[in-house]
Amino acid sequence: MGLLAPLIILRLGGGVIYVGVATFLYYLASTLGSMFWGWVADVVPRRRPFLVAGAALISAAPIGMGVSGSVLGVMAWYSVGAFAYALLVVYLNLLAVESLDRGLWNDAARRGFVYLMTGSLVGTALGLASVMRYSLLGYAAISTAVGAAGAIPLLASVKEPPVILERRALLVSPSVFVSRLASLPMIFLSFPKLFDIAMLRKRIRRMPGSELTILTIVNALFSLSAQLFFTVYIPYESSAGLDEAQILLSFLYMSAINVLAALLMADELRRPSYLLASRGMGLRALGMLLTASFAAFATGVDALYASLLSFTFIGFAYTMITVTMNALLYASLVPGTRGRSLGAYSTIGSLSFMAGALLSGILARYAGYQLVFLLAAAVLMAAAAAMEVYYRGSGSTLDSINIY
Repeated sequence: MGLLAPLIILRLGGGVIYVGVATFLYYLASTLGSMFWGWVADVVPRRRPFLVAGAALISAAPIGMGVSGSVLGVMAWYSVGAFAYALLVVYLNLLAVESLDRGLWNDAARRGFVYLMTGSLVGTALGLASVMRYSLLGYAAISTAVGAAGAIPLLASVKEPPVILERRALLVSPSVFVSRLASLPMIFLSFPKLFDIAMLRKRIRRMPGSELTILTIVNALFSLSAQLFFTVYIPYESSAGLDEAQILLSFLYMSAINVLAALLMADELRRPSYLLASRGMGLRALGMLLTASFAAFATGVDALYASLLSFTFIGFAYTMITVTMNALLYASLVPGTRGRSLGAYSTIGSLSFMAGALLSGILARYAGYQLVFLLAAAVLMAAAAAMEVYYRGSGSTLDSINIY
């Protein structure tokens, strides 16, 4: 859905600001969905009915966007899909912990992470094939068909687990926790409170502060940078003369680089170091700077080649950053305060996603794409610098953590 929605909005005549608003609404729906469905999972001891509803909604969202005929309709269906995706992430991760023996959790988490990346790769490949053969409506129809086909065997085999657990069960294993955050980069063990944010603000004033404080700041900067860059990237490629198939080809290439990085760095990712994240941020910032440079003159097929070069760095760095950041977060959590800490961490990260989406569209419209890409790179370099300064002076709690 993340590629389909901007393409349809552009096809309907919506500009880059509309794409920014749609992305803002997507993350707003994801955030509210993560809070709401986590609470429902705790208070309603059923799993299967919610999985059926979530699978149906997320399958309907692509074709809903395709036939809506208006930018507002696309935004609405895009938000519905985000809300349904949050439901599936919450329930599928809980169901894995509830249904499998503890000895199988690490293997299930590892396979879930691989499925997430390969699913993105396959989905983008199908989108490219459908656009080349049919149209965006064909892309939407195939997305719905594939979603429904994938949901049928899943739902046919899903049974109510023998034991119902609360969402706090996702903290029992670092592998499960990292895999959960890779699916949706926010997790709420309870509804966040203003008190939690106020406590974090007090910690920031006592800089350098705790490890969790630094990770919250770095994650906010990383999230802001990501949305500044990617919210307007499809409109940028379109303005540079790339057609829909070429745009999807560039994102297919980046998905392939994500998978390749995970395979090549499998050993490093099992025991990640903060250096893996900070250097990954530097590599990703380099890709963004290359994009800013090429945006000044590259058009047509040259813009496609420029995207492939930039995405080589950006895609390879993604896995390095996300796995390490999530592992560092797990290691920094203090028993007894995990719910409040994750609430503040996730709330601030979500606000950064939403702010980045809105700011990106507005800046691109009135100041140009080049400035947006430069700003995204600068924000990410600031995140890398903050991480380097803190961990070089204070060390890391990650040494005892094994991932996968």
